[in-house]
Amino acid sequence: MSARRNTSNEGATKQKIIDAALVLFAEYGIDGVPVRALTSHAGVNVAAIHYHFGGMEAVAEAVFSELSARINKTRTSKLEDILARAKAKRKKPDVADIVLVFVEPYLDENATTEGQLLAQLILKHRLSPSPMTEQVIKQHFDPMAKQFVAALHAAVPSVPLSQMYWRYMLLVSAVVLSVSNRSASNRLERLSGGEADGSDLNALRNALIEFVIGGIRAPHHAVPAP
Repeated sequence: MSARRNTSNEGATKQKIIDAALVLFAEYGIDGVPVRALTSHAGVNVAAIHYHFGGMEAVAEAVFSELSARINKTRTSKLEDILARAKAKRKKPDVADIVLVFVEPYLDENATTEGQLLAQLILKHRLSPSPMTEQVIKQHFDPMAKQFVAALHAAVPSVPLSQMYWRYMLLVSAVVLSVSNRSASNRLERLSGGEADGSDLNALRNALIEFVIGGIRAPHHAVPAP
């Protein structure tokens, strides 16, 4: 009984750390949270961080895993609803509907902090992958990616499936780089002479969605070899 209670307590402590890290990472960035700030927010001591995770890198990876599982489960479910409705109407699914479901977790007004954090974590994985983040991608992103590629191909069957995989990866890159940019400088505003504002999240959302939908729908033309 005592061993079971200890296991339960350890699990609760570990989850408290993950929950606190999710909040702090979303607000200050993955690399902007000192260990002491995390322990204070979670109500644990430094030893608990080292005991359960070994360090802040592993904490970030645990947050990545939990956030990925939850967000991808939601958008996969919404994608299945889109496909079911299209099938019931005997129509092709609409590209805009599919793209909106994919982009929503990153840019929806109710989820911008978690969406931005997820984008940062994906970018961090791309820049410095670890066995843990590789496992998260394989487990929580690869199955979802295949479903979205298949759905986009069903929506635009004139584009070869192999090409749609490229377009999906370019979609991911555009979203991740756009959303994870936490720079205080507003280069977009400077370049446009004030015509566009990089801090306007609604404008970013609209421009990004329009850009992605256009790219997915674009006719496929084989480019001659150089």
